[in-house]
Amino acid sequence: MNERRRMILTMVTQQGEVHFSQLKECFPDVSEATLRKDLKYLDATKQLVRIHGGAKSFPQVMDFDLRSALCSEEKVQIATKAAALIHPRDSVFISAGSTCVELSKRISYSSLSVFTDGLNTVMNFNRSSGSSLELLGGEVDFNTMRMNGPSVLEALDRLHFNIAFLGTPGLNLKYGFADMYSITSAIVAKIITRSDRVAILMDSSKVNNAQAPRYTPLKDIDIVVSDGALPEEAKQCLEEAGIQIL
Repeated sequence: MNERRRMILTMVTQQGEVHFSQLKECFPDVSEATLRKDLKYLDATKQLVRIHGGAKSFPQVMDFDLRSALCSEEKVQIATKAAALIHPRDSVFISAGSTCVELSKRISYSSLSVFTDGLNTVMNFNRSSGSSLELLGGEVDFNTMRMNGPSVLEALDRLHFNIAFLGTPGLNLKYGFADMYSITSAIVAKIITRSDRVAILMDSSKVNNAQAPRYTPLKDIDIVVSDGALPEEAKQCLEEAGIQIL
Protein backbone atom coordinates (compact mmCIF):
# COMPACT_ATOMS: atom_id res chain seq x y z
CA MET A 1 0.00 0.00 0.00
CA ASN A 2 1.40 3.41 -0.90
CA GLU A 3 1.85 6.09 1.75
CA ARG A 4 -1.09 8.25 0.69
CA ARG A 5 -3.52 5.34 0.84
CA ARG A 6 -2.16 4.40 4.25
CA MET A 7 -2.79 7.97 5.42
CA ILE A 8 -6.34 7.91 4.06
CA LEU A 9 -7.00 4.60 5.78
CA THR A 10 -5.67 5.98 9.07
CA MET A 11 -7.96 9.01 8.82
CA VAL A 12 -11.03 6.90 8.13
CA THR A 13 -10.17 4.38 10.85
CA GLN A 14 -9.65 7.09 13.47
CA GLN A 15 -12.62 9.30 12.56
CA GLY A 16 -15.09 6.58 11.57
CA GLU A 17 -16.21 8.60 8.55
CA VAL A 18 -14.34 11.01 6.26
CA HIS A 19 -15.89 13.30 3.66
CA PHE A 20 -14.26 13.71 0.28
CA SER A 21 -13.85 17.43 0.97
CA GLN A 22 -11.60 16.54 3.94
CA LEU A 23 -9.41 14.41 1.72
CA LYS A 24 -9.04 17.26 -0.75
CA GLU A 25 -7.98 19.56 2.10
CA CYS A 26 -5.43 17.05 3.39
CA PHE A 27 -4.02 16.29 -0.06
CA PRO A 28 -4.22 19.59 -1.97
CA ASP A 29 -1.63 18.47 -4.54
CA VAL A 30 -3.48 15.27 -5.45
CA SER A 31 -6.18 15.29 -8.11
CA GLU A 32 -9.77 14.34 -7.28
CA ALA A 33 -9.56 11.50 -9.78
CA THR A 34 -6.55 10.01 -7.97
CA LEU A 35 -8.22 10.32 -4.58
CA ARG A 36 -11.31 8.57 -5.93
CA LYS A 37 -9.10 5.77 -7.25
CA ASP A 38 -7.56 5.49 -3.77
CA LEU A 39 -11.00 5.10 -2.19
CA LYS A 40 -12.01 2.59 -4.85
CA TYR A 41 -8.89 0.51 -4.17
CA LEU A 42 -9.36 0.61 -0.38
CA ASP A 43 -13.01 -0.35 -0.78
CA ALA A 44 -12.20 -3.18 -3.21
CA THR A 45 -9.59 -4.57 -0.81
CA LYS A 46 -12.17 -4.37 2.02
CA GLN A 47 -10.20 -1.89 4.11
CA LEU A 48 -12.98 0.70 4.22
CA VAL A 49 -16.47 1.28 2.82
CA ARG A 50 -17.06 3.88 0.12
CA ILE A 51 -20.16 5.99 0.60
CA HIS A 52 -21.61 8.92 -1.32
CA GLY A 53 -19.27 11.83 -0.69
CA GLY A 54 -16.57 9.94 1.20
CA ALA A 55 -15.81 6.75 3.10
CA LYS A 56 -16.65 4.96 6.35
CA SER A 57 -14.71 2.50 8.45
CA PHE A 58 -15.79 -1.05 9.07
CA PRO A 59 -17.20 -1.95 12.51
CA GLN A 60 -14.69 -1.25 15.26
CA VAL A 61 -13.59 -4.85 15.87
CA MET A 62 -12.51 -5.08 12.25
CA ASP A 63 -10.87 -1.66 12.47
CA PHE A 64 -8.77 -2.71 15.45
CA ASP A 65 -7.68 -5.91 13.74
CA LEU A 66 -6.77 -3.87 10.69
CA ARG A 67 -4.78 -1.31 12.66
CA SER A 68 -3.00 -4.08 14.53
CA ALA A 69 -2.01 -5.73 11.26
CA LEU A 70 -0.55 -2.50 9.87
CA CYS A 71 3.18 -2.19 10.65
CA SER A 72 2.84 -5.08 13.12
CA GLU A 73 6.56 -5.79 13.34
CA GLU A 74 7.28 -2.13 13.96
CA LYS A 75 4.68 -2.00 16.73
CA VAL A 76 6.29 -4.93 18.53
CA GLN A 77 9.68 -3.22 18.25
CA ILE A 78 8.25 0.04 19.61
CA ALA A 79 6.45 -1.68 22.47
CA THR A 80 9.61 -3.53 23.51
CA LYS A 81 11.53 -0.24 23.66
CA ALA A 82 8.72 1.43 25.58
CA ALA A 83 8.57 -1.33 28.19
CA ALA A 84 12.19 -0.58 29.10
CA LEU A 85 11.10 2.92 30.23
CA ILE A 86 9.01 1.48 33.05
CA HIS A 87 10.53 1.06 36.52
CA PRO A 88 9.38 -1.03 39.52
CA ARG A 89 6.59 0.57 41.58
CA ASP A 90 5.81 3.09 38.84
CA SER A 91 2.34 4.51 38.32
CA VAL A 92 1.78 4.06 34.58
CA PHE A 93 -0.85 5.22 32.12
CA ILE A 94 -1.23 3.23 28.88
CA SER A 95 -3.66 4.68 26.38
CA ALA A 96 -5.90 3.01 23.84
CA GLY A 97 -4.49 2.16 20.42
CA SER A 98 -2.88 -0.82 18.74
CA THR A 99 0.73 0.05 19.64
CA CYS A 100 -0.22 0.71 23.25
CA VAL A 101 -1.93 -2.68 23.27
CA GLU A 102 1.39 -4.26 22.32
CA LEU A 103 2.97 -2.50 25.30
CA SER A 104 0.28 -3.80 27.66
CA LYS A 105 1.25 -7.34 26.64
CA ARG A 106 4.82 -6.65 27.78
CA ILE A 107 4.21 -5.41 31.31
CA SER A 108 6.57 -7.51 33.41
CA TYR A 109 6.93 -5.94 36.86
CA SER A 110 4.56 -7.10 39.56
CA SER A 111 4.63 -3.85 41.52
CA LEU A 112 3.12 -1.45 38.99
CA SER A 113 -0.09 0.53 39.22
CA VAL A 114 -1.35 0.66 35.65
CA PHE A 115 -4.26 2.78 34.43
CA THR A 116 -5.87 2.94 30.99
CA ASP A 117 -8.79 4.30 29.02
CA GLY A 118 -8.53 1.55 26.39
CA LEU A 119 -10.78 -1.50 26.29
CA ASN A 120 -8.38 -3.44 24.08
CA THR A 121 -5.51 -2.41 26.33
CA VAL A 122 -7.31 -4.14 29.20
CA MET A 123 -8.17 -7.22 27.17
CA ASN A 124 -4.54 -7.74 26.13
CA PHE A 125 -2.88 -6.82 29.43
CA ASN A 126 -0.29 -9.30 30.71
CA ARG A 127 -2.30 -10.57 33.68
CA SER A 128 0.49 -12.92 34.73
CA SER A 129 2.63 -9.90 35.65
CA GLY A 130 0.71 -9.45 38.89
CA SER A 131 0.55 -5.66 38.48
CA SER A 132 -2.71 -3.89 39.22
CA LEU A 133 -4.76 -2.53 36.33
CA GLU A 134 -7.59 0.01 36.47
CA LEU A 135 -9.87 0.96 33.58
CA LEU A 136 -11.04 4.54 33.96
CA GLY A 137 -14.84 4.68 33.98
CA GLY A 138 -16.87 6.62 31.45
CA GLU A 139 -18.84 6.33 28.26
CA VAL A 140 -17.71 3.63 25.83
CA ASP A 141 -16.68 5.01 22.44
CA PHE A 142 -17.01 1.98 20.19
CA ASN A 143 -15.35 3.80 17.30
CA THR A 144 -12.05 4.05 19.19
CA MET A 145 -12.68 1.32 21.81
CA ARG A 146 -11.84 3.69 24.63
CA MET A 147 -13.58 5.27 27.60
CA ASN A 148 -14.63 8.88 27.17
CA GLY A 149 -16.63 11.55 28.90
CA PRO A 150 -16.41 13.86 31.93
CA SER A 151 -15.99 11.00 34.40
CA VAL A 152 -12.64 10.09 32.80
CA LEU A 153 -11.45 13.67 33.27
CA GLU A 154 -12.65 13.64 36.88
CA ALA A 155 -10.82 10.38 37.57
CA LEU A 156 -7.60 11.79 36.12
CA ASP A 157 -7.76 14.72 38.54
CA ARG A 158 -7.14 12.26 41.40
CA LEU A 159 -4.25 10.40 39.75
CA HIS A 160 -0.52 10.86 39.16
CA PHE A 161 1.63 8.94 36.68
CA ASN A 162 5.38 8.49 36.64
CA ILE A 163 5.08 7.89 32.92
CA ALA A 164 2.23 7.95 30.40
CA PHE A 165 2.22 6.20 27.03
CA LEU A 166 0.04 7.66 24.30
CA GLY A 167 -0.65 6.80 20.68
CA THR A 168 -1.37 9.19 17.82
CA PRO A 169 -3.02 8.93 14.41
CA GLY A 170 -0.33 11.15 12.90
CA LEU A 171 2.43 13.71 13.32
CA ASN A 172 2.34 17.03 11.58
CA LEU A 173 5.77 18.62 11.94
CA LYS A 174 4.27 22.10 11.98
CA TYR A 175 1.42 21.56 14.44
CA GLY A 176 2.17 18.46 16.52
CA PHE A 177 0.56 15.10 17.27
CA ALA A 178 -2.94 14.72 15.87
CA ASP A 179 -6.10 14.37 17.96
CA MET A 180 -9.32 13.69 16.08
CA TYR A 181 -11.98 14.16 18.76
CA SER A 182 -12.54 17.01 21.23
CA ILE A 183 -13.07 14.77 24.26
CA THR A 184 -10.00 12.66 23.40
CA SER A 185 -7.96 15.83 23.05
CA ALA A 186 -9.14 17.02 26.47
CA ILE A 187 -8.29 13.67 28.05
CA VAL A 188 -4.82 13.66 26.49
CA ALA A 189 -4.20 17.19 27.76
CA LYS A 190 -5.24 16.14 31.28
CA ILE A 191 -3.02 13.03 31.19
CA ILE A 192 -0.07 15.22 30.25
CA THR A 193 -0.62 17.53 33.23
CA ARG A 194 -0.80 14.51 35.58
CA SER A 195 2.39 12.81 34.30
CA ASP A 196 6.09 13.24 35.07
CA ARG A 197 7.03 11.97 31.61
CA VAL A 198 4.95 11.49 28.48
CA ALA A 199 5.93 9.12 25.67
CA ILE A 200 4.29 8.92 22.25
CA LEU A 201 4.40 5.45 20.66
CA MET A 202 4.50 5.99 16.91
CA ASP A 203 5.79 4.07 13.90
CA SER A 204 7.43 6.09 11.13
CA SER A 205 4.38 5.86 8.84
CA LYS A 206 2.57 8.26 11.20
CA VAL A 207 4.77 11.14 10.00
CA ASN A 208 2.32 12.28 7.36
CA ASN A 209 1.76 16.03 7.86
CA ALA A 210 -1.96 15.47 7.21
CA GLN A 211 -4.35 18.02 8.66
CA ALA A 212 -6.38 17.15 11.74
CA PRO A 213 -8.90 19.12 13.82
CA ARG A 214 -6.72 19.20 16.98
CA TYR A 215 -3.10 18.70 17.98
CA THR A 216 -0.96 18.02 21.04
CA PRO A 217 1.98 20.44 20.77
CA LEU A 218 5.48 19.01 20.50
CA LYS A 219 6.50 20.87 23.68
CA ASP A 220 4.12 18.73 25.73
CA ILE A 221 5.88 15.45 24.87
CA ASP A 222 9.11 14.15 26.42
CA ILE A 223 9.83 10.99 24.42
CA VAL A 224 8.92 9.55 21.04
CA VAL A 225 9.36 5.79 20.78
CA SER A 226 9.52 4.77 17.13
CA ASP A 227 10.83 2.09 14.78
CA GLY A 228 14.18 3.64 13.87
CA ALA A 229 12.96 4.77 10.46
CA LEU A 230 11.79 8.32 11.12
CA PRO A 231 12.60 10.75 8.29
CA GLU A 232 15.56 13.01 9.01
CA GLU A 233 13.33 16.08 8.88
CA ALA A 234 11.09 14.59 11.56
CA LYS A 235 14.02 13.63 13.79
CA GLN A 236 15.48 17.12 13.54
CA CYS A 237 12.12 18.71 14.32
CA LEU A 238 11.54 16.51 17.37
CA GLU A 239 15.07 16.99 18.70
CA GLU A 240 14.82 20.76 18.33
CA ALA A 241 11.64 20.57 20.43
CA GLY A 242 13.66 18.80 23.18
CA ILE A 243 12.07 15.40 22.59
CA GLN A 244 14.11 12.26 23.17
CA ILE A 245 13.84 9.77 20.32
CA LEU A 246 14.11 6.03 20.98
